Amino acid sequence: MPKKQVGELQIKNMGKTIFILVLIQGLMAVLMAFMISKMSFMGRMGITFLYREYLVLKSPWKTAALIFVVQLFLIVILAFFKYFTPAKIANAMAIFTILVGLGAAYFTYLDFTTTSHKYMKSNFHIGVYLFWVSWIFSAIFFLFLKKKKVALTNLEPTITNSVTE
Repeated sequence: MPKKQVGELQIKNMGKTIFILVLIQGLMAVLMAFMISKMSFMGRMGITFLYREYLVLKSPWKTAALIFVVQLFLIVILAFFKYFTPAKIANAMAIFTILVGLGAAYFTYLDFTTTSHKYMKSNFHIGVYLFWVSWIFSAIFFLFLKKKKVALTNLEPTITNSVTE
């Protein structure tokens, strides 16, 4: 049985923990979608008649799918940086993502307290805040995720077939 290469081991070990994160984000997306769909009657009417671009928010399963796709995209980007870049760059990207999430949560709070969105019910607000909490959770997850170290003695030399004349 051939021995595993370094890159293959790192992907496999990181993959297990990232898969758990994806499952958590999937469950969170369902919870967020359920909460967002519990918007007020006035909010539903506003979406139906005035803001038709937000019709997806009236359907829990469409909202869950949209939220999950956004979270999955974030996970893929952070995993790419974690695996293919030096630790300093990957950690800087995770910290930047945390700051973006905190800033967006703050602006969401401002929007929900100063505009007509304040009439959308607390369930709707909590669902949107949970989106930013999960965003930040994913970034913190990648900030503390470690690559598995592999001893160089476990590597098998590669043999190339060369044609000699």
